[in-house]
Amino acid sequence: MSLVPFEKMINDADAGGYAVGYFESWNLESLLAVADAAEHQWSPVILGFSGICLPDRDRVAADPLSVYAAMGLDTCHKLKVPTCLLFNESPDMKWVHDAVELGFNFVMFSDDQLGEEQLTASIRDLCTAAHTRGVAVEAEMASVPGLSGQKPAVPIEDTMTDAEAACGFAKATNIDALAVNVGQQHLHGRQTVRLDLDRVAQLHDQLDVPLVLHGASSVDRGDLAEAIRLGIRKINVGSIIKQAYFGAMRDASAIVSDDDNPYEIIGSGLHNDVLMAGRLAMQTVTEDLMQLFGSAGRAGSRKRR
Repeated sequence: MSLVPFEKMINDADAGGYAVGYFESWNLESLLAVADAAEHQWSPVILGFSGICLPDRDRVAADPLSVYAAMGLDTCHKLKVPTCLLFNESPDMKWVHDAVELGFNFVMFSDDQLGEEQLTASIRDLCTAAHTRGVAVEAEMASVPGLSGQKPAVPIEDTMTDAEAACGFAKATNIDALAVNVGQQHLHGRQTVRLDLDRVAQLHDQLDVPLVLHGASSVDRGDLAEAIRLGIRKINVGSIIKQAYFGAMRDASAIVSDDDNPYEIIGSGLHNDVLMAGRLAMQTVTEDLMQLFGSAGRAGSRKRR
């Protein structure tokens, strides 16, 4: 199936009443965990990488975006289900434009340090450049609160997306999708939060662009299902799959002895490979979420080999 335009993927999701998951990867094992989950569940999927982490100047090692692009694109092209490749939520506009040039077909710029007018102008210019290359753009008016894993200091009601303002923002920027704040928080799954479902319905009724939900790891599962019914069409997942990956790898590492063959315990792909333990655990969680989102089995008719 290879890459498909984001517009087609989301139009199909809208027609089918489901949401497509973006399951953020950070290395080869995590990328393939998501890819395997998508094929096993026969689900459309959005693959991609963090636009916050990769450009971070405090990284111990500076990794080139071109390597991630090549890895992501090759994985997408080998999949039989519909895919998009996203460079997600980056405050570094140069990296976002580089992602467009490198073949990502979906990008997102976000910078809470910018004022409303500057943010709007920056995203409008990005859309103009990206759309000429057939690349879709997601945006948000403000990030989901609680990025450090702590509850925000301001009342959560004050951080929610206003429908009238969102309509003006979407029209002024020409974005392809809008990430909205409807009660979710980045709490890394340590606490469960409930969504303002009436606000989801209002936003869906008033906006002409697909709605995106970030911070799904901490959201009540019943609320996620209802939000999808009310019009959420893309859901971002990060913390819960990283926790599954790390937990399984930690448990597998705990039983490794000094006598074990290092060629087997890391990088072999065998049953005692600690990296494989993380990959399989992440795949299991991803498949469960694809079923919750309603995207499982929605990749179209299977072609016989």
